[in-house]
Amino acid sequence: MGSDARKRSFEIDAVKFFAVIFMICAHAYERFGAFDYDGTLPDSLYRNLVEFCGGPLAAPVFMFCMGIGMVYTRHGSPSDLIRRGIRLLLTGYLLNFFRQTVPMLIAMALHIETGFSLMGGLLNVDILPFAGMAFMTIGLMKKRSIPSHVMCIIALLLQAVGIWATKLHIGSVTVATLLGLLLPSGEHVAFPMTLWLVYPTAGIMFGEMLKASEDRRSLYMKALIASSAFFVSYNAALIYSGYDIRLSYALYEGSYYYQTLISTLWILPIVMIALSLSYLVLSSIEQTLIGRFMRYCSINLTTIYIIQWLLIGYGTGVGILLGFTSTDSPIVITMIAAALMVSAVLISLICVKVKGRKVKAAAKSAA
Repeated sequence: MGSDARKRSFEIDAVKFFAVIFMICAHAYERFGAFDYDGTLPDSLYRNLVEFCGGPLAAPVFMFCMGIGMVYTRHGSPSDLIRRGIRLLLTGYLLNFFRQTVPMLIAMALHIETGFSLMGGLLNVDILPFAGMAFMTIGLMKKRSIPSHVMCIIALLLQAVGIWATKLHIGSVTVATLLGLLLPSGEHVAFPMTLWLVYPTAGIMFGEMLKASEDRRSLYMKALIASSAFFVSYNAALIYSGYDIRLSYALYEGSYYYQTLISTLWILPIVMIALSLSYLVLSSIEQTLIGRFMRYCSINLTTIYIIQWLLIGYGTGVGILLGFTSTDSPIVITMIAAALMVSAVLISLICVKVKGRKVKAAAKSAA
């Protein structure tokens, strides 16, 4: 194993940094934009750009890098992964409570109609609950000593089950959303485990290759060439068959969230291309101020993610009180996204500092 495989991988931090930005832009677009993204395919440069960057270059990147992280972590035993999964699942529900349930309870007390489901908001299956389920599932598979390539095959089979489950109709919002941890069973389910597990398992496969590699640059160059060649030929085949490529990344009728093998095979090479370019192009800025900032955002990704959702949740409530609900101005939405990003990072600095003081105090008391 090469010495560069033992240190923290800047290319992963860099690609996660951009994924954070794209994710926040997508959230601002969904929450504050007046576009009918669920009823119409993206029909402008702005909509295509936001839905593409906020789709394949956001959640799938996080999930793939999560899989790589499972290979490199010092706490990678099955029990460690399962415990972390439980913590992430509970954190996801706690975030749901504060970002959705509390604002809705306040609105109800003020006799304001939000149009959102109280239980759907509390049990909403976003990326943190998914991450929790993925860690627990992979932990169980590691406990059975299942190799990474078999994990990936299992994930693809689970995706087939999940695709079939899209036909299910469950009347109870509570039951549907709880089941959504596994299956795409309701409108409050974004990342059901069966449809999305393929990304972290693929990340584990690549992470093992990366860890064993003596020449990381050569590996990434080969990955870039192979992924690009596959992506071009796959797109040509899809276009020739009459398939609308936008269905692989658009929010139209939940097509992006309802992952299929077609969309997964379209997105995975994009993730690999992004990661390869991150290494080949951005490695030189690792020790610069920008590089250190990118690494900070990657290390504190969960904190920034939680803060931006809290800002969006309460910002939406304030907007309703002030009479602002949505806008179709790309400039305004981009400004909102920028404000969210800056605010989330600044608040995270305070959170990290407070956490550091608590850790030091605990260490002193233990000594």
